[in-house]
Amino acid sequence: MTRTLGISAGLLLAVSASAWAHGHGAAQGAAAKVSATVKASDCWIRLIPSPAPSGGFFVAHNAGQEDAVLTGAHSPDYGMVMLHETTESGGMSKMSMVHQVAIPAGKDLAFKPGSYHLMLEQPRAGLKVGDTVQVDFTLANGEVFSAACEVKSPKAMSGGHDMSGHMKH
Repeated sequence: MTRTLGISAGLLLAVSASAWAHGHGAAQGAAAKVSATVKASDCWIRLIPSPAPSGGFFVAHNAGQEDAVLTGAHSPDYGMVMLHETTESGGMSKMSMVHQVAIPAGKDLAFKPGSYHLMLEQPRAGLKVGDTVQVDFTLANGEVFSAACEVKSPKAMSGGHDMSGHMKH
């Protein structure tokens, strides 16, 4: 009976770990390689009170000789992080989830308000303006890169200014 219980518990643990890894992207596992060519800078999050999603913004730098394809993001401080794009048509602005974003070879791509951005939902309890949040990014080739993102006010329009144009302290 003890042996059967031990095998059952081991099987349950293995299945749970496999399901977790699948749900969080295979690149987040032990085999993930940190990208030598793609980095993120100037990362910040506009904290919007729940249940509304917050927006995440950064600059992706691709120093490689080939386009890099961003396929996902994850943060231990948010239950869900998605890649989104804001588009305009007929004077109307619309946000849509995207499954991948190409970062051109040798160039930067800004994830900014009104363009590509992160949509972050289900923040951890106690998250507040001034905190720093880690975001881990996954590329189509299985490589990863991370950014430390400053949590900003709902009024923030860029990494350093609020909507009035004043520097945030």
